[in-house]
Amino acid sequence: MSKSKIFTGVAISFAAGIFTASKFSISGQAVYIFIGVCVLVFALAFVSQYKTSALAALFLFCAGLGVLRLQVSQIPSQYVNLYGEKQSLEGYIVEDVDMRTDKQLITFKPKGYNQNILITTTLGQKFFYGDWIVAEGKLNEPKNFEDFDYQKYLERFNVYAVMSYPKALILKNHRLNPVNEFLLQIKSAFAKRISQFIKEPQASLLMGILIGARKTLPQSVMDNFNNTGVSHVIAISGYNISVIIKALESLAKLFGRRVSFWLSVIFIFGFVILSGASASVIRAAVMGALLLVAFNIGRQYSITPALFFAALAMLVINPKILFWDIGFQLSFAATFGIVYFSPLLDSLTSRWPNPIQIKSILLTTMAAIVSTLPLILFYFGRLSVVAPLVNILILPFVPLTMLLGFLTVLPVVGAGFAFLVNFLLLYILHVTEIFSAFKFSSLEVKISSWVFLALVLGVFGLYFGLKRLAGARPSQGS
Repeated sequence: MSKSKIFTGVAISFAAGIFTASKFSISGQAVYIFIGVCVLVFALAFVSQYKTSALAALFLFCAGLGVLRLQVSQIPSQYVNLYGEKQSLEGYIVEDVDMRTDKQLITFKPKGYNQNILITTTLGQKFFYGDWIVAEGKLNEPKNFEDFDYQKYLERFNVYAVMSYPKALILKNHRLNPVNEFLLQIKSAFAKRISQFIKEPQASLLMGILIGARKTLPQSVMDNFNNTGVSHVIAISGYNISVIIKALESLAKLFGRRVSFWLSVIFIFGFVILSGASASVIRAAVMGALLLVAFNIGRQYSITPALFFAALAMLVINPKILFWDIGFQLSFAATFGIVYFSPLLDSLTSRWPNPIQIKSILLTTMAAIVSTLPLILFYFGRLSVVAPLVNILILPFVPLTMLLGFLTVLPVVGAGFAFLVNFLLLYILHVTEIFSAFKFSSLEVKISSWVFLALVLGVFGLYFGLKRLAGARPSQGS
């Protein structure tokens, strides 16, 4: 077995350990015994030159490390004795303020505590990352929904308590990391610049397309995007970046592959800066960068270890994202699908015309849809029937929308670019609204865990079937 395959096995085993520990309660003592046995078996097998046994022991050892890593990250709440009581706490705002249409969510770390509190408050007062505030209100334990573990969802952000509409007062500004504050100030200034020239909901749509800041979009618009299967356009994801990168490949014909590559690198870097460099953005940028490399080197065996290394690094940093972060799961699945399915689909349709990269965008979209379908049905229970057609109608215009959107920040001429991009934004809104109004634009499809597993196996079966078909095609044409 090659070194790259061994590393891929290590990463998968580590993730499997985290997943197992997320689903089942395992004692710490049992984990240490299991790891010790794996080390012993590996040593004996390695000395005896039983390579298969040594590899099996290595993979099981990594799975044990995954279990241990998750257990270490799962710590009890520091606020357990304060739940249900009124508190007056001082501390920092440690994340970018999450603005919604009717409220704002503040991630707050009180003085003397290592865990965060999620504060819900009105839009009346303006808060910013790094503000030192005092919050007075009732501290509560996060409550789970009927089919959603809200506690675990918040714990991945190190949030262990919530406070709803407390009295909050800013005492000092600019009290935390100046680099993060500078990045978020850029994001804030960018949003303010856009809102000067573009009305709602186009302004929020543009912010969603550019940096995934879609929380201020009206619910009706969000429903239209969800029903038509194009919500990825306004989400922070590696897939969102990959579509743009794939579209930018057309520049390679005009300026060469190297220029196209560096333009894509600049785009990813600008995406990270403008969005405030949050963890979700960095995750998307990493996935997008891996796709960029894959598109340029054209080698699956080279990109595979890099893809799994990125996933492994993120899981080592925060193992909770594997099971409780749907965004991570969808980003990895979409990236995986684009890397593996897109080349096969491209090979099978090599004789099809590809005007303005429409075919390439469609194939990239279909690759991502196929690979993420089990997750989408399992979590959201929705299947968009019109998604392929709507993606064809919208995605070719997304790169131009992003380009013109970025150019709105320019002095003097920014208003002109805003005028132009407004037409594209209205077009996207109208297309999603029209197709969402169709009676069967999306179907409610609820699936069980067993059906989910069967669909995952079906995706892998489809991949190997397409791979065999693509491999057999040259001989058939000869």
